[in-house]
This record gives sequence, structure tokens and C-alpha cells, in this order.
Amino acid sequence: MKSKLVSMAVALLASLCLWIYVVTVVNQEVSNEPINDVAVTFYGADQIRADSNLVITEGADTTVNLRVTCSRSTLQKLSATNIVLTVDVSRIKEPGTYTMDYSVSFPSGVSNSDVKLNGTPQSVTFTVERFSSKTVSVRGILDGTVQEGYYAASMECSPNEVLLEGPESLISQVSYAQVILQQDNLSQTVLQSCPVTLIDDNGEAVDSSNITISANGVAVNSIEVRQPILQMKEIPVVVEFLDGGGVTKNDMIWSCDPQTITVAGEPEVLEKTNQLTITQVDLAQLIDPIAQDMPVTLPNGLVNVTELESVFVDISVNTSRIASKTMKVTDIITANEPEGYEVNVMTMQLTVTVRGPIDEVNQLTEDDVWAVIDASSLREGTQSVPVTIEVSGDGSVAAIGQYSAAVSLVKE
Repeated sequence: MKSKLVSMAVALLASLCLWIYVVTVVNQEVSNEPINDVAVTFYGADQIRADSNLVITEGADTTVNLRVTCSRSTLQKLSATNIVLTVDVSRIKEPGTYTMDYSVSFPSGVSNSDVKLNGTPQSVTFTVERFSSKTVSVRGILDGTVQEGYYAASMECSPNEVLLEGPESLISQVSYAQVILQQDNLSQTVLQSCPVTLIDDNGEAVDSSNITISANGVAVNSIEVRQPILQMKEIPVVVEFLDGGGVTKNDMIWSCDPQTITVAGEPEVLEKTNQLTITQVDLAQLIDPIAQDMPVTLPNGLVNVTELESVFVDISVNTSRIASKTMKVTDIITANEPEGYEVNVMTMQLTVTVRGPIDEVNQLTEDDVWAVIDASSLREGTQSVPVTIEVSGDGSVAAIGQYSAAVSLVKE
């Protein structure tokens, strides 16, 4: 009996202690307890994007520091991750800066009556802007060095342009997208993925945290770059001559300024490239000296390292060994006359210039020069046709330029 009374006394004491704990500890009210960095959710953000082409910029990642008064047991159920603060932006139609109240939702098991917000701002301020998009090019930059005798050609970027989407105020600042390859002492082509930076007109980086970068519908954070590293070679610049008109290459005085050009290319291409032909001259058509700039055009697979756009070419005949003479040619004959037709030569005389070694030209007379008309392709009626000038001798003297005559073709 005595033992039973002791047990009852112990149980009663334990219940009393538990009640005191609940009253004094668990249900004890705590005041102004901080719950920091509670994120704000903007309800209707997708809707204003679709309906009015608007997007939230400044304040989109706003957080609020709450101070709450509640029981200790309720406080234990609260955290920055399970409290939801919501701002309804669905009615916004124009860009601007807004200050709006938020609603508070507590986690399951906690009602609004269980918690009192003390001295906490009930509103947040944020900015709404027009949504914009723009396609810009991608530029690659090599931040590094190449070995001596090698050349870094233009970097190739894939993709070479990207689509930007975001606030109009940011999109309008962007001029292009940039990737930088950081490598030193290069002697071979490099393939690498590099991060993208958006650049403005002044060459400064644009904050891209609120800008979406994509290509072909896929978000882009980096760009694949190919940096070609080519071998260099210095080659002479030359003029190619087609013999004719009484002269050969050996009878010409010519020069190019500059005399050489530095090019770059793959080894197998450079091996086959020993000179750059700046121009081809048909000496049979060369009457006057040439002194002019000629454009530089490189074969496929070569890069113009010196970036020369033109070469000055000076070409003339060596008059110490070559002479020319202008003569009246009246002997104009026809050949290959079509059967059943008559060819009448209406041109009575041609003024012809011949050229060749001085001694041979000086000995020529008008009887040594004649003109030939090929009548095989004539059509009926009067027409102008080309003529071939023939010069007697071993062929060292020839006419220069082009000549024509008027003829008529009639049926017999």
C-alpha cells in the first residue's frame, strides 16, 4: 500500500513538471524573432510577359527579413524556405517602378493567427520593363601567343551569332557577344569551349544576369571556338607574261613593289606555293607601258599576313633591243570563203603597228605586212570582223593590238 502511494506521488510530480515545461517553455511566446532572406514570389510574371511583353528586372530576386511573434513551438516550424511571400503583378500593363503589398503563407500546421509580424515592411519595390530580343554576332579573341614562324588566323566560333532576350534597357546596350581563348606558345590549331561575355559599343561588359542567351532554341553559356594556327612563308611577287606581239618575257623591263609578300597556310598548301602571280600580261595586246596598283588575290587556303591590298606594278618594253613601227596595210585578203557566196572587203586600208628586234623592224616595208580575214563564220550582209595581221620573216616581228575590217557576204 505504501509503495503504491509512492508511485502515485512520482507520477503526479512528473505530470506537474511536464505541464510547467509546456506552459513555460513550449508555449512560451517569443517576440521579434528574425527570419531573414524570405524570397518574394511574383504571381502573374509569366502572364504579363505573354500579354504585355513586360518583365520584372530590379527587385526580381527581392527577399524580406521578417520579425515574428509566436509561441516557441510555432517558431520551430518556421524557416525562410517554407514561408511564401507573394506579390500579384498580373494586373500590371505598363513598364515602371511599383511598390506593392505581399501576402504571407505559412507552412502546413501554422495559421496566420498563430504568428504576428512585428515592424516588418508589408510591401516591396520592383521595376518592370519591356521585354526585348536581338541577334548579335559572336567575336573570338585570342589572349595569348604563337610560336615564331606561326600565325593565328581568324578565330571561328560555333555558333557565330546568338539570340539575346531580356529587359530592353539591357538588350539595347549589347553590341556583340565575345569569347576569349587564353593560350600561349601555340603551334597547332586549338579547339575549345569558352564562356560568353556580352559587350557594349565601348567595349565594356554588359551585365547578363537578366539576359537569356540562346542559339537554335537552346540556351548558350559557352561557345565552341576553333583557332587556326598556320605556318608562315615569304614568297616573291611576280608578273606572268604570255609571249606575243614580237616580244617575250626577256624583252620586258618590269618590277613589283613590294617584291615579296608573307602568307600563311597549312603545310601542304605552303609547300606548293612558291610565288604569287599578281597579274598575267598578254604581250600581243600590250601597247603602252603599265604603271599601276594591282589587287592582291591569294589562292584558296592562304592568308594575307602582311594584309597587302595591292602591289604597284611597272611594266615596259626594253627599247634598247625592241622597236615598233606603224604601217599602212592595203593588202587585205580573205580565206575559207563559203561555197556559193562572194566576200567583198569594204575596208581599203588598215593602220597597223608591228614590233620586234630593232634591226628587223627597221628593214620591214609595207609589202612585208598583210591582213587575213577568215570568212568561214560570216553571215549574209555587211559586218565588222576581226583580221589577223601577218608579217613576213621568221616570226620575230609581229603586230600588236587587235584589228577589224568591214566586209559583206552575198550569194553569187
